[in-house]
Amino acid sequence: MTSTLADTTVVRLHPLHIGESEDGVCEVGRVDTGDFVELPAEGVDLVRWLGEGLPLGEVRRRFADRYGTEPDLADFLDGIASCGFLRVDAATGDGVAPATGAGTGAEVSRRGVAVLANLSPHRVSWLLAPPMRPLYVGGWLTVPLLLAFVPTLRPTPADAFLLDGVLANALVVAMVAWMLVLLHELAHAATVRALGVTGRLSISRRLWFLVAQTEMSAVRSVPRRRRYAPYLAGLTWDLLLMSACLVLQLAGVHERLVRGVVYTLTLSVVYQFLVFMRTDVYYVLGNWLRLGDLMGDTRRWLANQVRRLTGRDPGHDLGGVPARELRIIRWYAPLYLLGSLAVTAALLALTVPAMVTMVRLAVDGLDAPVDGLAFWNGVGFLGLVALQLATFGWVLVTERRTAA
Repeated sequence: MTSTLADTTVVRLHPLHIGESEDGVCEVGRVDTGDFVELPAEGVDLVRWLGEGLPLGEVRRRFADRYGTEPDLADFLDGIASCGFLRVDAATGDGVAPATGAGTGAEVSRRGVAVLANLSPHRVSWLLAPPMRPLYVGGWLTVPLLLAFVPTLRPTPADAFLLDGVLANALVVAMVAWMLVLLHELAHAATVRALGVTGRLSISRRLWFLVAQTEMSAVRSVPRRRRYAPYLAGLTWDLLLMSACLVLQLAGVHERLVRGVVYTLTLSVVYQFLVFMRTDVYYVLGNWLRLGDLMGDTRRWLANQVRRLTGRDPGHDLGGVPARELRIIRWYAPLYLLGSLAVTAALLALTVPAMVTMVRLAVDGLDAPVDGLAFWNGVGFLGLVALQLATFGWVLVTERRTAA
């Protein structure tokens, strides 16, 4: 971090939230950026003393008195600097250079656009008011009951065809799907804001799927029991909208758009229960089981197992992962592997052949007269495919740059 760490140095931190101790660790982080880490009691004490403005010499003395050994402050300060916890003018004192990268980590880690950041939490606090709960529960109950007892309401693949023209239908379906995704994410963002923190909207991926996501790390500053509302807000909105569409169908409204919305939302709801990806229910499960980075730790655990099978030393140190979470990882790892393989197999067996066929038809359409519908159908469809592939590639490159 620095060439010299003088005892007179005072390190300045951003305002940090320190959560309650669970399984020997506390969640520590910045509410304004949503950057959180889990620290053991020793790390929490260091953060508290540094946050009080104590010079490093006093921090060393207090740590040694409590734990019987001196802390590696250089390594610790490097770690919290990478999390964006140090201010730009992080270090002051005799013979100490400013912390490398201090203050930049939080800016780099900010992904996406802040949503509803200027909205007063008071204006959306009604979303979490007790009188709203019967409405939310009604949405969760209405959809499965109607689909179970009224077979004519059940969506079918034919409901995905809102228009007769191939290109026109593809454009309209894409617009409807992304509008529903945006509303889903806005439900997350509004509920997060009702808790007094801010979410950030961005484009990401889950395995091979492009998705919009609301980054909600800042909700880790509220008690776990209050995190379920923002985690489930998107699903709850989807089910309320589905309930309204199903009731419209019962009332005799059988427009293609209504059935198309139900079909699209059904796929969205089912997707959210695929806990081998970072879906809404995955976060609910992690919160309920009081887990840290379940998927990240699972990937590292699996990588270690592969290295052991090939006679190599483990590449990832999981010593900081609580024993309780390691036990859960051993149960979760097969689900993660099988689910990922099943989705990939379905993509290769069903989606890719269909896409290849449609691309071939679109290319054939380019041989048609320029003033004909077939030509422009081909151009439009190929444009949509190119846009999706380019967006997916941009997300991959962004992920790798962030990881680096």
